[in-house]
Amino acid sequence: MVKKNHSEFLCDSETGEVLETGTEIQYTKDYGVGIDCHSRFLQISVLVKNGPSVFEYRNQFDTDWQSVVNAKEWVVSVIETNSSPFVHITDELHYCIESTSVYHVVVLKAWKGMPSVINPSIAGSTKKKTDVLDAKMLAVQDLTGIWPSSFIPSSEVDQIRLLLAERDNFNRLATRTSNRINNSLLKFGYTFGRDGSVTKNTKVREMIEDQISDDPSDHYNVCPEGIPENVKCVFIEEYMQYDMYRELVRDYDKRIRSMVCSMNWETADSQIPGRQMLKILCTAPGIGEQTAILWLAKIVTPRRFRNEKALAAYCSLDPSLKVSAGKVTSTVKRGGCKDLHSALCMAASNLVRKHNEPFGRWGYNIAVNSGRWKKGISAVARKLAVALYFMSLRGEEFSYEKYRMMTEPDVIDISIEELANKEPAFKRYVRILISGNIHTAKQMVHSYYLCDLTNIKGLGKKFYGLLKEFIGNQEKYRS
Repeated sequence: MVKKNHSEFLCDSETGEVLETGTEIQYTKDYGVGIDCHSRFLQISVLVKNGPSVFEYRNQFDTDWQSVVNAKEWVVSVIETNSSPFVHITDELHYCIESTSVYHVVVLKAWKGMPSVINPSIAGSTKKKTDVLDAKMLAVQDLTGIWPSSFIPSSEVDQIRLLLAERDNFNRLATRTSNRINNSLLKFGYTFGRDGSVTKNTKVREMIEDQISDDPSDHYNVCPEGIPENVKCVFIEEYMQYDMYRELVRDYDKRIRSMVCSMNWETADSQIPGRQMLKILCTAPGIGEQTAILWLAKIVTPRRFRNEKALAAYCSLDPSLKVSAGKVTSTVKRGGCKDLHSALCMAASNLVRKHNEPFGRWGYNIAVNSGRWKKGISAVARKLAVALYFMSLRGEEFSYEKYRMMTEPDVIDISIEELANKEPAFKRYVRILISGNIHTAKQMVHSYYLCDLTNIKGLGKKFYGLLKEFIGNQEKYRS
């Protein structure tokens, strides 16, 4: 028996297939820099190559601006002075840094270069936890190049993100104030909230404002005790706060939209004005202007993702598979961007609930067939994310033409009784379908794509499984 080299037994980490010859999976860089961030100091570890050996240099710096700048100068000096062969550092200094709260942002602003910003939970710290060991581990990871360079947004994008966060904060405060008004009214026997929002519904608010005025009318069907004089001032102040928060939200919306429209946004090979890009994104089903603005603020450019699957993972819409012995043992959703995930799922939920267009009908059928509403919503949300990705990449408006799954297939035109003769499993559903005014196979498939079959009782998961098999194996039935 001929003994094979070790490289002949290497296994592809993605497919699991044995590689007969070795393949490069990783390379080492000329140096490695690791930074462990804290509010008051930076712990820095630098690894440099000197012949066959690697040497480590450590230092600690304060977090004021000048100290952070001095830290970069020290790192560059260590690398250029102690490396053999000589390494010249340009502006593209690479380094690994933990994303500790927002303390690392100061380093990114001062150092620029090509940083790899790593979540501390996946940085792979050693069992013995110290700042020095954390910095050293990050330096080793930078030296070996296991992490790609992180995307660092521009100052304009950071401004939009901050404005969005503040807008959302005032939105939450307005909602809390509205809920507080309703809860306080219930304490005095007022159930105005049953007829609509106590702040957004004009008629309901007029009745409440009448009751908290100095001369309330008595022609409303309300608690005869009325709202005590001592607490009317509370409701007046609450309404003033609510109006202030809503006005701030509108003001921030205007500022954000103005900034987005004034900027140019990247496609695959060019740039598009913000106003035009917003118009393009809003052509996607269920996507409004606020969702489109959030998409631009979080995604920024489609070029930062290698493909649509990477973007879906960023939106927390692409589950990570755990495989053992060639079988999927579990699926875990990645963290991703929570705001974008929530916005896309909300848009998908509206489409599935109405199911009056192809995306919504497709997701509604998934929800009905599986018995899991969230599954249908997640599937549609992923479709929307991928659609927005290609729309941003190509600078093109949305179109259903490229979605084959949305096109109703051409099936054999036979009666339900004939279909049951060809496939006995359909016999138990013949009477149910006929009672629902479905007499032919074409009618059955057409009703399925319009989501009308859900109105017929007695059609469960087994039926939908048979229906999918019928649609997918037309050659069998035609023969």
